Amino acid sequence: MRIKLIAITLILSCTSQYCKAQIDSTLQSLQNVPKKYISQVDKKIDQYTNRITNKTEKTLTKLSRWENKIHILLLKINPEAAQRLFADNQLTFTKALEKYKNGEAVIANQRAKYDEYGDKLTTSLAYLENQKDKLDEKIVKPLRAAKQKVTDLETQETNTDAMQQFIKERRKQLIDQSLQYIGNSKYLQKISKENYYYVETLKNYKEILHDKKKAEETALTILNKIPAFKKFVQENSMLARLFGNPGGTAPVANLAGLQTRASVNALIQNQIASGGPNVQAQIMQNMQEAQSELSKLKDKVLKAGGGSSADLNIPDFTPNQQKTKTFLQRLEFGSNFQFGKNNNLVPNTADIGLSLGYKINDKSVVGIGGSYKMGMGSIEHISITHQGIGLRSFMDWKLKKQFFISGGYEMNYNAAFKNIQQLQQYNSWQQSGLIGLSKKIPVKSKLTKGTKLQLMYDILARQHVPVSQPVVFRVGYNF
Repeated sequence: MRIKLIAITLILSCTSQYCKAQIDSTLQSLQNVPKKYISQVDKKIDQYTNRITNKTEKTLTKLSRWENKIHILLLKINPEAAQRLFADNQLTFTKALEKYKNGEAVIANQRAKYDEYGDKLTTSLAYLENQKDKLDEKIVKPLRAAKQKVTDLETQETNTDAMQQFIKERRKQLIDQSLQYIGNSKYLQKISKENYYYVETLKNYKEILHDKKKAEETALTILNKIPAFKKFVQENSMLARLFGNPGGTAPVANLAGLQTRASVNALIQNQIASGGPNVQAQIMQNMQEAQSELSKLKDKVLKAGGGSSADLNIPDFTPNQQKTKTFLQRLEFGSNFQFGKNNNLVPNTADIGLSLGYKINDKSVVGIGGSYKMGMGSIEHISITHQGIGLRSFMDWKLKKQFFISGGYEMNYNAAFKNIQQLQQYNSWQQSGLIGLSKKIPVKSKLTKGTKLQLMYDILARQHVPVSQPVVFRVGYNF
């Protein structure tokens, strides 16, 4: 009996020490969660919400203006159609804009799609709030604010999904009921284009939101090592609330009467087995034929201007994908190098250029840049000197695949200088007009996004004193 008591005491002691070690480990892990994680989440949500709000208001303003133009046309051609489309009980783009500014949903009882990133974010912040007694007091208040913003984000996502649905339905309604009277009006085309760009822009904004920063990755890595956090996720995540979890506290959804995947697979296998040895090959052949016929039908509907293009968000025009990007995403940073041989006037030189381009569309880039001409002396005597400086402008237009037609205007100070005051002599600056070909090689690395080779001709080379080399070859890199 005494031996049993000793054994029980030892077990309880070990268990107590183990639990204490687990608590200490959890506490240490929570203290290691970077404070920047909270501020980063807060900043990302603010940025995302502002972008969504601004884009939605601008889109609805444009759609409202074009919708009113259609209303005026219909009043002249067919007042009855105008009455049907713009009656008091109809939700127009103008009314939707007013609702949106007032914070009202355009479609009641709308549910947003499941968002894995948002689910993990909500659950992790909820867990941290439950552990606030173990956290630094300085991050408790920002934590509560961030959690509230995540909650508001769910409402924002729901309203945004409802707005996309409404715009698609209103667009289809306008086309179906006014196309026969006003034809394929430019206002209908503008509404279709704006609908496409709105959907694609929101997709891009969401991808930016889902892009985890370093602080987020560090925080999630630390939290995932805590057993209590894993259990909290299993019991409190959105998926747990939807489907429940064995042993968890979340209510289990009523799935009675629904077929499981296993039962469906068993039913299919039984049907195939009863059809004979060649039935599987026959099914595959029939499936391929059905898919082929379905593709043909879809092409016919799209060519005929059917409504499927609206449902699938397939544009009936050539879209400019750059319109769906943010300003920073449309910028293109680059550098290039050009080397010159020495002569009686100048030593060996290396032109080092930096550029900043802006993507007008998927084929064109315009930009500005600058260059610095560094003198290197000769092999016998290496000497670093300032041999010139330049200002550049350029434009690239995509010709085919990775080939571009390139042109640019440059102002170069091709003389040695020792101070900034010397560069103010305008007569010492030379003009260059370049035109030629560029090829972009998509060789990516940790630092660069690709390599750019340029071969251009300077049409003003013969005006230089002395006459300069007209052919220019540069190697550049994009970042």
